[in-house]
Amino acid sequence: MPFLRGIIFLTALACINLYAGSVFVLANKNSEKSKKLAEDYCKLRSIPKENVVILDVKDSANISREDYDKKIAEKLFKVLKERGAVKDILNSENPKHALVVKSDVDYVVIAKGVPYRISEEKISPDAKISATANNSACVDSELAMLLKGKYELRGMQKNPLFGLNRQRGDYKKENFLAVSRLDGLNFSDALNLADSAISAEEKGLRGRAYIDMSKKYPAGDKWLLSAKKTIEELGFDVSSDEKPQLFNYFDRFDAPAFYFGWYTDMPRYYPQSKDVKYSSGASALHIYSYSAQNLSNPRDWTPSFAARNAAVAFGYINEPFLTFTHRSDVYMHYISRGFEAGEAAFYSMSAFSWKGIMLADPLYFPLKKTLQSQLEDIENGKIDGLSQYAVIRKMNLSLLENGNARKAIEIAESFIPKLNEKFALNWKLALLYGNLDEEKSITLARESAKEAKENFQNFGLAFEISDFLKSKNLKEESAKLCLEILNSTNDADFLQKVIPVLLKKESFSANEREFLEKKLSNLNKKQN
Repeated sequence: MPFLRGIIFLTALACINLYAGSVFVLANKNSEKSKKLAEDYCKLRSIPKENVVILDVKDSANISREDYDKKIAEKLFKVLKERGAVKDILNSENPKHALVVKSDVDYVVIAKGVPYRISEEKISPDAKISATANNSACVDSELAMLLKGKYELRGMQKNPLFGLNRQRGDYKKENFLAVSRLDGLNFSDALNLADSAISAEEKGLRGRAYIDMSKKYPAGDKWLLSAKKTIEELGFDVSSDEKPQLFNYFDRFDAPAFYFGWYTDMPRYYPQSKDVKYSSGASALHIYSYSAQNLSNPRDWTPSFAARNAAVAFGYINEPFLTFTHRSDVYMHYISRGFEAGEAAFYSMSAFSWKGIMLADPLYFPLKKTLQSQLEDIENGKIDGLSQYAVIRKMNLSLLENGNARKAIEIAESFIPKLNEKFALNWKLALLYGNLDEEKSITLARESAKEAKENFQNFGLAFEISDFLKSKNLKEESAKLCLEILNSTNDADFLQKVIPVLLKKESFSANEREFLEKKLSNLNKKQN
């Protein structure tokens, strides 16, 4: 496939170039933790400490428009000029009156502790404020416009660079700032965004993709399907759900490297669980109007992603309207071409001075470490639980290239002896053997289930295998596997949602049914 080979070539080429640019980090003078976070991030990315801009603002989520202008916008603009990162031919002290002709700023990174919501303010006492013509905004989104002079504050400003035809550095040539934030439920989560990114750069982005459509608004689903296509062309396994409901406990959710979905108010099922961890370097977006309204709230999608080891998490502080949300398909287009997450995100957002936010280290290259390098690590004994997903990716690329299941099987079997965890790889093999050797397929499925049932995050895969066993008329074995899964956890939410379904569909013995019904009854009583 020429297109696929082109993507791989461009990715490899892009990753040759090491970062050597200008990054400025904003921290809050009134928060020691904010300043420490900025300092730690600079050390991780070798950013000069003099590029930390200390702001004298309240340690609060909200900031007034007046304080934003004076204490954030004007202060940052002054520093950028002093450091020679921005050239203003009018030499103005106020960015609204400036005429910027050149910017060398690669990224602005905001440390937790700096406000992220600019409060709504009426233009006049009698002014009526509509949903799309208000002057509230995300601080990060407003800062994207810092070098653009004076502009209308009511409503959003269209991003002229939004779309698929941009080259590296276009946003700098047009004097926009690419802004992201290190934030989350706590300062540990905030710094981990960078740690997660760097880990993926060193070991490779490995795992699977999960695309959760809504079947409510065709446009959004179309974007998700387009993102899915790009991810598949990169070789990643993809699970997609076309039901209106979220992925639930019966669906796979092992090693999410990409999660794009919508549309519900808060995380549920696996995304809700503290025991679920995203792959290092994962990108995550759940399109919901208030997904980042409160970055300290574990029931909001965006900080929830950060708390579970994602490296990139998108969201909205208030109603953005669908057209002005981040486009997962555009983001993946640039990621597949080897762009940094910060620049890919910039071109995926259609409006600034608006509601969107990105929690991420913008310097993160998701595809920095090539698949070939990941496979060489396995050959050299550098393995972990995610190594198997690199092999699966190699298999998928082989299948895309020639459609030969035997060849893909050969790839897998050459690596299996070198791996310590291989439940996902064994299941992939079981499915490939399905039409070639049924007995072998069942044996591999059993091997996969043996590992998967021991880890909460992998229960969805284990349930998938139980359905497979049932389809082979192994009903008692399927029921036994389900019972073993239930006995492996005390998670009340999981058990309350799963047991009633299994009682209807599985061939449990009378004693097993009695045991499960009693267990469910006790859980319900405890909850009440």
